[in-house]
Amino acid sequence: MKRRITAFLLQVILATSFCLSGCSEPPKTEKEIIIKVPHSNTMNCIADENIKNVYTLLELASQDFMAQYDKNVKIKVVEFESGEETKAITNSFGTSDAADILYDGFFNMSSFIHTGKVVPIDDVLTPEMEKDIYPTFLEHGRFNDKLYMMPYMSSENILIYNREMLEQYGLGEYIDEGEVISEWSIDDWTKILDTLADGFAKEGKGRVPMMMYAKDNQGDTHIMTMLRAFGGDLFDSSNQFDLADNPDIIAALRWLQNGVDRGWYMPAPYYKTMSDNSSKFKMDELTFYNFNLGSSTYSRVKEDYNAETKTFKKYGFVNYPGNHCTIFNDGFEVFDNGDNEKIEIAKDFIRYFYETDKWLECSAGSIPVSKKVMEKYKDDILLLEAFSQNSVNSVDYTHNLPNWQGNDDSVRNVFYKEIALLMLKDADGNFAVTPEECAENLQKKLNAAISEGQKNSTLHD
Repeated sequence: MKRRITAFLLQVILATSFCLSGCSEPPKTEKEIIIKVPHSNTMNCIADENIKNVYTLLELASQDFMAQYDKNVKIKVVEFESGEETKAITNSFGTSDAADILYDGFFNMSSFIHTGKVVPIDDVLTPEMEKDIYPTFLEHGRFNDKLYMMPYMSSENILIYNREMLEQYGLGEYIDEGEVISEWSIDDWTKILDTLADGFAKEGKGRVPMMMYAKDNQGDTHIMTMLRAFGGDLFDSSNQFDLADNPDIIAALRWLQNGVDRGWYMPAPYYKTMSDNSSKFKMDELTFYNFNLGSSTYSRVKEDYNAETKTFKKYGFVNYPGNHCTIFNDGFEVFDNGDNEKIEIAKDFIRYFYETDKWLECSAGSIPVSKKVMEKYKDDILLLEAFSQNSVNSVDYTHNLPNWQGNDDSVRNVFYKEIALLMLKDADGNFAVTPEECAENLQKKLNAAISEGQKNSTLHD
C-alpha cells in the first residue's frame, strides 16, 4: 500500500511540474534581421560629424531601435564590397546570410525587384512621410505603381573641373563664379577640350582634359549620359533602347570617339577604369571628372570655397555635355525570406528610421529627400541650392528596367564592352567599330538584355 501511495504522489508531482512548465509562456525566440550595405557608402553627414559612412549610421540606428522595440530582435549590419551586389544579395537567397533589408543605390537595387523577393513597402509610407518626402524621389522608387525602394538621400552627378587649367589656356570666359553649375554648348565643349589637349601635348607632362573609361562597368551611367550630348534620348516610348537609327546618338558616339585622336583622354581609354581617372584628377593631371555632394572630392571643394567672397579658387562645376545631370537615389529595400514576422520587423525598422528626426537628419550633407531636413540644413550644405535648381536637367537612365546589372548579359555588362570597342584602335590606327556599328550593336544587345530580364521577371505577390 505504501508503495502505491508513493508512486501515486510521484505521478502527481510530475504532472504538476509538467503543467507548471508547459502552461507557462515559452521564451520568445530571438529574430535576427540582416541589413546589408556596400562598403564604400561614405557620408558627408553634417547633422552628426561622427557618422562617416552608412554602416555606422545603421549600426547606431539599429541599437536604438532594438532598445525601444517590443519584440526580441537582433539586428546585424553587414558590409559587402561595392560592385558585388549579386554575390551579396542574389546568391544569398535561401541561406542564413540572406538580407532582410538592403541599403544601396536605386540603380543597383532596382534589378532585385524582378527576382520576386523584394516586398512592396507602400504600407511603411505613412501619410506624414508621404507629405514630407519630395514626390519625385518617391516616384523613382516605384515600379508598376508599387513602392519597392524607399528613398533616403540623393546625389546629383555633374562634372567638376580644374579652373586653373582653363585659365592657363585662355578659357576663363567659360568659367562661372560662385556656386554655379555651368551649361556649355557642344561647340564650347569641343573648343575647350581641343584647346586643353593641344596645350597639354606641348607641355609633355601627361595631363589630359576629359575622363573616359571602359575597362569595367563602373561609371558606365556617366558615359550613357554623354550619349545624350546632341539631344538624343536613349529610349523610345516603350522603354526600348533606340540607338541604331538615332542620328543624335550616332553623332554623340562619333564625337566621343573623335576624342581619342584629338587627345582628350588618357592613352588607351578602353583599358582605363573610373578609379584611374579619379586618381589622375586628384593629382591635378585631369581637367574634368565626376562630382556630387557625396563625392570624396567634396571635402576639397569645401576647403577651396571662400565664404567671404563666395567664390572658388581652384574648382568649377558644369553639366555633362548636352547639359544633363544624373540623379542617384540611395535608400532601403525589404526582402521576403519566407518569414512574415521578419518582414514586419524589417518594415517596422524602416518606419522607425524615418519617423526619428535624429536619423532622418543624417541625410543632410547629400541632398535630403525630406522637405523638413532640407529646410533645416539648406544654408549649411555648400552647393545645395545650385544642385536643387539644376535638377531639372536630370535624366532617367534606368527606368527601373530588369536585368540592368548582375548577369553576364545584363545592360551594364554589355554596355561598357561596346564602348571599349568604340575607343579601341588596331595597329594600323583603325577603330574596331564605327559609331554606326556601335549604335547598332548596343541597341541589339541592350534590348536583348532587357527582353531576357522581362522574360525572367517575377514580382512579389
